[in-house]
Amino acid sequence: MIIVFLGPPGSGKGTQAEILREDHGFEHFDTGSRLRAEIATGSDLGQRIASFTNEGKLVPIEIIKEMIQKFIRETKAERIMFDGFPRNREQAQVMDEALKELGDDLDYAIYLEIDEDNLLQRIINRRFDKETGEIYNLVSSPAEKIAELKAADRLIQRKDDTEEVFGTRLKVYAEETVPVLDFYREQGVLNKIDGDHDIEVVAQNVKKLLGL
Repeated sequence: MIIVFLGPPGSGKGTQAEILREDHGFEHFDTGSRLRAEIATGSDLGQRIASFTNEGKLVPIEIIKEMIQKFIRETKAERIMFDGFPRNREQAQVMDEALKELGDDLDYAIYLEIDEDNLLQRIINRRFDKETGEIYNLVSSPAEKIAELKAADRLIQRKDDTEEVFGTRLKVYAEETVPVLDFYREQGVLNKIDGDHDIEVVAQNVKKLLGL
């Protein structure tokens, strides 16, 4: 089973991906991590990737395609998920080509749909524990835990988790990523999940969709 999570920044894609990894053994394709890992191997592909990243250039989509195919060939997992990729229609088309050349298809494109006002509140109230990296929300997380972390001066806010920056990120998302929804709708694999519920409820709805 191959799936991809889609949704605006802060919609919970990473959280849901982590739940599927822990509960159902999904192997996670994360573009940034895979690029760094491939460079570290010193392989021919890794050297080609480094030739771009060392100069601060974007890695060509053709190389990303190679990475996807290598990942699919080498992973032993029967369940694979993509999160944060594809980000635009071109990437979606290349990913589709990469899978088809290996005799595979995308089974589900899961779009976490969330109200924009709720999304904004989720973002501007999001905080990270600087020691563990865990994510908390000043409004919805347990008040006692938030107070404990505040007292220990462990909560930090990402620079892009502000209303102004988020507005820019959302605009970019609408321009580049929303067309990906149309692509997967045309493919007949787009499924919408209401992301406005609690994490556990969203997770249960995702698992129900996937028959898990």
